[in-house]
Amino acid sequence: MDYEITPHVGIGTVKLGMSREEVKEALGAENYNGSHRELDYYFDNSFQIEYADNKADFIGVSYFVKYKGINVFNTRAEELFEPISSSEDQKHEYNPYRYIFPKQIVTLWEADEQYDKTGQESRPIWGQIGIGTPSYLHAAS
Repeated sequence: MDYEITPHVGIGTVKLGMSREEVKEALGAENYNGSHRELDYYFDNSFQIEYADNKADFIGVSYFVKYKGINVFNTRAEELFEPISSSEDQKHEYNPYRYIFPKQIVTLWEADEQYDKTGQESRPIWGQIGIGTPSYLHAAS
């Protein structure tokens, strides 16, 4: 399964602003792994949806996704940083720990070799990529 990231919209079938029930329907109840307060987890915890007022406010993914056709989890962290950065209005400096691109509200979390599932842990790969709403950006900033 490959889901495309569309900033301000969603990741694959999961859209920002969906209710918990709509997300569960979109991802399949059989793929649901549980919840913790305002977070739901799917696909062995590789999809994380955070809610505000019962609406998807942040979608974080650690597997299955593409950004502008690029396989996020089979691309070196620095190589992925560039195309995301080029879609912003300002210049961004690579940071391997945590990064938020404010125009797109795209987040990157912890580049490390341990997340390189296809290259046998030989390259730094982002541990998670996510998108959020303006309210998420405000809270995260």
